[in-house]
Amino acid sequence: MATDICVWVGGRIRKLRLKRGWTQQILADHAELAREHISAIETGRAEPGLRALERIADALKISLKELIGR
Repeated sequence: MATDICVWVGGRIRKLRLKRGWTQQILADHAELAREHISAIETGRAEPGLRALERIADALKISLKELIGR
């Protein structure tokens, strides 16, 4: 299980997704990723790669820095 930064980033993604009123499926569709992958990232069960993070940031219309910066 991924810990620390992965859990924090996953929680941040979930927060931003919910702020937009999106389901995991909507984010997955916009980011062109599987819903299961979004779920695993949000819960810290998966360590997202840079390409996945870039796709998620683009889908949320924020910079990668905004997505993962503390």
